[in-house]
Amino acid sequence: MRRELGWGQNGHTVVRGEERPVATLGETMVLFDWNGTVVVDADRARAALNAVLARRGIPVLGEAEFSVRFRLPLAQLFGRLGIPAGDHAAAEEEWNVEMADTHARLRDGAAECLATLSRAGAWLGVVSAASAAAVRFDQRALAVPAVWNSVDASVGDKFEMLLRHRPQRSNAFYVGDSADDMRCASAAGYTAVGVTDAYSSPDVLRAAGAAHVIGTLDELLAIVA
Repeated sequence: MRRELGWGQNGHTVVRGEERPVATLGETMVLFDWNGTVVVDADRARAALNAVLARRGIPVLGEAEFSVRFRLPLAQLFGRLGIPAGDHAAAEEEWNVEMADTHARLRDGAAECLATLSRAGAWLGVVSAASAAAVRFDQRALAVPAVWNSVDASVGDKFEMLLRHRPQRSNAFYVGDSADDMRCASAAGYTAVGVTDAYSSPDVLRAAGAAHVIGTLDELLAIVA
């Protein structure tokens, strides 16, 4: 059966047309962070952050320093790096523009994982601080499988958004790459799955509540099953 996705207000997608029949994972929901999770973009994120810092005369971050200092949410990161609170909104807008103009790469195993979960009937969604423009850009540029039942972009409070989705399925997983992702997922009643990246180490993810830590998304299939 054909299913089409359309982009709604604030980057939220709506499902149009007929849904496929419920399969083996019909009671399972898997929501994903975007940057650093579905797409690998630490280099892109560092370049975007350094562009924001350079415009304000703030020293840019090298690869090692970025790995240590980068933590979401962006407003707190900007504050730690010396950007005044009144400038955070403008800095975040600049960040999103920079991110949307640069290519990332699809995380290893992502295409197979998403297609397999979709065929099995799982509800699949994105809950991310990334802008809708950045998500759409990556979807087209990286040929990400069009499997999403929902896409929530530019999310400022992931905990609240995850709570809103939680009643949809009895089994719920959230896959992310940051300590904040793991804390929000655990608190909202999800099984938190961390993916390792330049953003966070396995130890940091586990300490923040990750029930599982993986390196490629095809590893997620055994966890969800």
